[in-house]
Amino acid sequence: MAQPADAITKVIVLGASGGFGTLFSQVLAKAGIQVRGISRKGTPKPEATFTDYLSADPCNPNEEVIARVKEANVIISCVPPGPCIRALEALGPHMSEGALFTDVLSVKTGICDEYAKAKDKLPHVELLSTHPMFAPAAGWEGQNTAIIGIRAGPRSAAFQALIESWGSKCIPMESGEIHDKVTAAVQNATHASLLSFGLCLSKMGYNAEMAALISTPPHRAMIGVIQRMASINEPDTYWDIQTENPNAEETWANLEAAVAEVHDAVKKRDKEAFSKIIAGFKPMLASSTETCHSPY
Repeated sequence: MAQPADAITKVIVLGASGGFGTLFSQVLAKAGIQVRGISRKGTPKPEATFTDYLSADPCNPNEEVIARVKEANVIISCVPPGPCIRALEALGPHMSEGALFTDVLSVKTGICDEYAKAKDKLPHVELLSTHPMFAPAAGWEGQNTAIIGIRAGPRSAAFQALIESWGSKCIPMESGEIHDKVTAAVQNATHASLLSFGLCLSKMGYNAEMAALISTPPHRAMIGVIQRMASINEPDTYWDIQTENPNAEETWANLEAAVAEVHDAVKKRDKEAFSKIIAGFKPMLASSTETCHSPY
C-alpha cells in the first residue's frame, strides 16, 4: 500500500547525543520510522534507538550527510540557535520538496525571525518551530508543546499529529514574540522563583529530614519541584531560558520588586497591604480554564 504524500518515514535528528535527540530516537523508532542521528561531537546515549548514527558537522556537511538529507522527510534540530540556523542554511538547499525543518529551542523570537528570512531562499522547505514544554526526562505524555508555523504545510501537520500521538498537547502560537512573552511568565518567573527558593533554604541551613516531619502541602509541592530539578540535573535548559529570553530582565525586575513589596508590607506590619497582595491573585487567574492542581 502506497504511503501518503505527507507521510513521515525518514527523520534526521541533529544533536543526537543530547536529551531531546535521545527522546526523539525512542518515540520515532517505536512508531516504525527510520531515525538517523547526526552530531558534530559526542556519541548517542546507551538508551538511544537510532537506526544509524553519523559523527559529522551538519553546518559543514560532507557527501554522506547530504545523501541522508536528500532522503529525509523531516530534519529535527536539537542544537543551539547559532548551529541550528547554520545547519538550515547548509542543509536546506539539499532537502526534498515538502520536507520539514524544525527545532526544539526554548526561546523563539530569534529563531523564528531567521526562519522568516530563509523562506524565500528555501521555498521547497516547510519551517516549523516547536517547543516541548518539559525536560526530556519527563517524556511526552501529559505535556504541552508550543507550535509556531513559519511555513507550515502537510508535513508540519503530520509531525504535529505524531507529537499528539505521543501524548502531548500541541498549542499553536502566532509568533516567536508572543511565545517568549508567555514563557517569560511560565518559565522565566517560575524557574527564577524556584531557584531563589532553593538557594534561600540552603543559606538558611535547611534540614530536609526535620522539615519533612512537619512539612505543609505548599512546602512539599515546592520541595518536590526543586528535587526534580536537581535529580534531572539539566542546568543548560534553565540557563538558556534565563539568559536568552528577551523578556528575562523585565521578569527579574518584576520578581525583585514583588519580593520587596511583600517584605515591605511585613516589615511595616501592614496587614491590609499584605492581604491585598493575596486577594489580587484571584482576578489575575480568573480567565484561566485550566483546573488548578492544588497541593492541598
